[in-house]
Amino acid sequence: VKYLNAYTGTALLRCRKDSHRLLCSALPLVRLLESRGQRFPCALRTLHVGGTIRSCQKFLIQYNRRELLTLLQNCTNEGERAIQQSVLSCSLTEEPSQSGDEDDDDDTD
Repeated sequence: VKYLNAYTGTALLRCRKDSHRLLCSALPLVRLLESRGQRFPCALRTLHVGGTIRSCQKFLIQYNRRELLTLLQNCTNEGERAIQQSVLSCSLTEEPSQSGDEDDDDDTD
């Protein structure tokens, strides 16, 4: 497990390239997760299979954006609408790529 988010119920699993089909076929068969003597019912499904962790992270960002927009469209009361307006007023921008040609000058002297 490379990444786990309990709030969204998302996990990023890493395995060797030659065994990804075995992992994908085994995941739907898992019905319980056990931790510290407690059992938690679950249903696991594959959302994406990628060649690199970075490509999987990019997919998760896009997937979570789509899910957030879907949830925001279903707002029903005034409190949810206020949250919807706050989120929609934010701009989600991509981070600039780090090519190593960045200036290290700091203009906050």
